[in-house]
Amino acid sequence: MLVNAAWAGVFDVPVSDNTRWLPIGDCVRISGIIDQARACSDRVEPQGETFVLPVAERDHSYFLGWWLPADGGNLIRVVMLTQEDRLVSSGLMISPLPVLVLGQQGEFRHGNAAAELIALEVGLPNVAALATPNGQRPLSGPPEEGEHLRSVHYGQRIFQWRRTFLVDNCGIALFGRDCTREESYRRALEHAVQGIVDLAPDGRMTSVSDAVASLFGYDNAAAVKRAYLANPESFYARDDDLVDLRQHLRRGNGFSGREIEMRRHDGSQVWVRMNATVIHGEGGILLGYSITLIDVTKNRQAEHDLRRRQERYRALVQTAGSVIMFLDTEGRILEYNRESEWTFGYSWMEAAGRNFFDLLVVERERRAVAQRINRMIAGEIIKDEVVSICRKDGEIRLLQWNVRAHFAENGNVAGVICIGQDVTEKTAVERALRLAEEKYRGIFENSAEGLYQAKPLGPLLSANPAFVSIMGYRDERDLVLKEKAVRDGFYLQPGTRLQFTGRLLRDGYVQGFEAELRRGDGKIIWIEENARLVRDDRGVPVLIEGSITDITDRKRSEARIQFLAHHDGLTGLPNRTLFQERLAAAVARGKREHSSFVLMLFDLDNFKDINDTLGHPIGDLLLQGVGERMRVRLRNEDVVARLGGDEFAVLLHDPGSPEEIALVAQRLIERVSERFMLEGNEVLVSTSVGICVYPKDGRDEKDLLRNVDLALYCSKAEGRNRYHFFETRLQLEVQERKALERDLSRAIANNEFELFYQPIIDVKDHRIVGMEALVRWFHPSRGLVSPVDFIPVAERMGIIAEVGKWVLNNACLQTREWNNAGLGKLLISVNLSPLELARHEDLIESVGDALQKTGLDPHQLQFEVTEGAMMDNPREAAITLGMLRNQGIRIAIDDFGTGYSSLAYLKRFPVDKLKIDRSFIIDLDQEDGNSAIVRAVVFMARSFGMSVNVEGIETEKQLDRIRAEGVDELQGFFFSKPLPAPEMEALLQKQIGAGLVPGMTTH
Repeated sequence: MLVNAAWAGVFDVPVSDNTRWLPIGDCVRISGIIDQARACSDRVEPQGETFVLPVAERDHSYFLGWWLPADGGNLIRVVMLTQEDRLVSSGLMISPLPVLVLGQQGEFRHGNAAAELIALEVGLPNVAALATPNGQRPLSGPPEEGEHLRSVHYGQRIFQWRRTFLVDNCGIALFGRDCTREESYRRALEHAVQGIVDLAPDGRMTSVSDAVASLFGYDNAAAVKRAYLANPESFYARDDDLVDLRQHLRRGNGFSGREIEMRRHDGSQVWVRMNATVIHGEGGILLGYSITLIDVTKNRQAEHDLRRRQERYRALVQTAGSVIMFLDTEGRILEYNRESEWTFGYSWMEAAGRNFFDLLVVERERRAVAQRINRMIAGEIIKDEVVSICRKDGEIRLLQWNVRAHFAENGNVAGVICIGQDVTEKTAVERALRLAEEKYRGIFENSAEGLYQAKPLGPLLSANPAFVSIMGYRDERDLVLKEKAVRDGFYLQPGTRLQFTGRLLRDGYVQGFEAELRRGDGKIIWIEENARLVRDDRGVPVLIEGSITDITDRKRSEARIQFLAHHDGLTGLPNRTLFQERLAAAVARGKREHSSFVLMLFDLDNFKDINDTLGHPIGDLLLQGVGERMRVRLRNEDVVARLGGDEFAVLLHDPGSPEEIALVAQRLIERVSERFMLEGNEVLVSTSVGICVYPKDGRDEKDLLRNVDLALYCSKAEGRNRYHFFETRLQLEVQERKALERDLSRAIANNEFELFYQPIIDVKDHRIVGMEALVRWFHPSRGLVSPVDFIPVAERMGIIAEVGKWVLNNACLQTREWNNAGLGKLLISVNLSPLELARHEDLIESVGDALQKTGLDPHQLQFEVTEGAMMDNPREAAITLGMLRNQGIRIAIDDFGTGYSSLAYLKRFPVDKLKIDRSFIIDLDQEDGNSAIVRAVVFMARSFGMSVNVEGIETEKQLDRIRAEGVDELQGFFFSKPLPAPEMEALLQKQIGAGLVPGMTTH
């Protein structure tokens, strides 16, 4: 702090002539006024405030000081005055602001030049008029309580006067300040805000602007002031806001932008933004607060609405089914909805602030995607582009997105908004659809089937090359043009198109529709058509999609197959199936019209001899010739058929008398008996005929066929080459057969069956290794009935399975008892009929039950099956026998060599043993040919890993010859005839007594 050198002369401080400034320490007396100036509020922004201090050690002398603005910093102007100077001229001569000096009684004494200038500017007659403003309290009057500054209006000018009492109370100095601009600002502020409230330091309301009254719903400012002084809490919605506001102001702190919910006079809500300015006086004394009020109710409502819209928008974004992201210009993730979390696998906390390209875009696409984003920021548009995304779990997904720039308020790009969908599955489906479409197109163009599209009952729209070719045209265009000119399309029969379309409209599709078409070249063909009807959203038929296949060859084949199915392939005559249909039709017609017809059954005599001597080709030619002679000899309405082998049947409608029937039969016999020349061979053949007449000899087809068969039997029995009418006596035989069937059905229940056992002998030591179980029927009145008689009947009756089950159970039980008795682990062999083998499910169940009930080891059980039974259905037989063999049961082929099985089939069957039929053994000691057959069978069996059993050994010579061929097992009367169980048991015990232990031998 420096003072000018002029003070050196006043206080006798020695200085040199060229000194202009002195340290304040050299003028100690002036430092007091300087300290007072430093504490003055005018220090920062001089407003004309003055300060007075007596000069130490100098009576009636005073320092008068004030702050002056200057470049580079403010200055303190200090002058020293005597009492008279101070009263008369200090303010007049020195102060730059207007100063008025009044006496103790308020009389005007002096005014300075600045005051005089102001008086002139505002149009007053003299400077003294400033102390008595027009219409206002005079400045000389006493101040109101708490009034430190006095505002006075002089026209458009406003001045504030500060009152200062002079030393010794000899007068009053009024220092004025032009505050016209401030008042203008204040008025402008009052227009900018909804009110101004002045508070005393203790928080009391001292003044209120008129705008406050309208803000709070009062009539005037005075009413507001009275209400606030009476109950300030009523102005605040929450008491805490009033308490907090008072505490804040009590600490002498201002505030700004504070929004408080308040209440109007009527109790309604009003939101007010408050700004509080602290007002200090001289020496930093707190003079009060000036608070501005702004009604922000609408703003708050707008903000509330905005927040609600933002919340709805955020909820919409968060719940949207699309990926929505906000990125900044560097690609960092700013916003990220829940769909993004589900799609990318990263939570918001994991993804926020991270670079989108580095975090999610697959590495090979990052650069390209970033470049597209940069181009978008530069003005390009990204729409429906697909980018590959790597999820958190490493799965690659496809994101189809639209991206646009987001602009800030200043118009610059602030970031980008990305909206996308996971289209991985959609893309896969579209790719599959494209491939399917390409595949369909390829199929459509290259399909061997004719494919087409057409309008219902309208024109053909499109067709593939195969369709065009099937229809006999060069190209699709010619086909379409021709189709428009044809009323029924290309269908040969009128109305076929309507029939086809009607079914299509009714069912929505047509499958396997067969029709005849006329091709473009006039050729008639058969086609099979499949189609479906396509409807629009309203259900209206709009399109037919279909295909056609040329089935002309198939129809010819079907016709041929149909012919062969109902006609004999050798003679061309109706076969048994067609003849039975014709016979059934004749019976129905006879019942309906009460008419008669004749059924004749022909059987060629000794036809087997012709086949054996001349060969089957000649036999076939003979059958063709016989059929042709019979057909030519009969009328067109009559029917001649070959039922099989050398058996023919004739159906005569409206036959006439018995004599006429006999005449027809005789002529047919004679015509057949005429000589045939077949490939240079003269062949003579005769025929036997059975005749029955409907309805005399039978009421239905079954009776007629049975009775005509009996008549034929009689014809053959009487010497052949003749005919025989059916007679009632022939039915006695039928009745006998029925009686046999009835008795047989009761045989099991009556315990009339008994098992006999024929030993199976080991060829090496003649030890019994097992037995073949053979059923015998002991009828109470018939006696012993041969199996040859009752087994076919049981098969015809369908009870053979029950008989077989009885045999199996009892044979297994008896074998188990012999095991337990110590008679050896014996093999029991049981015969299977063809019907049992055909019913494989019942057979497997019966075998399982028998083994479980008896406890017999499956390896001790053997089934014997004939070649014919296996060849009836080779595939099913192989499966059934395989299932049995898998359980450990042995399989043997019985009567091997008498059937027609091939070696190829034999190799496929699960067979353990071959049983050579006794027919090869009877003449074994006389014919070397049979020995060769036996030897070949043994060699073949060894090749297939099978053992060999020989039946029918009756002589020692046969035994020696067979043993030399290397067979494994023997059976025959030479060893033992079939024996009942007690005798078989005795035979086993006898062998044990001879030192031989019965039981199975593994070959």
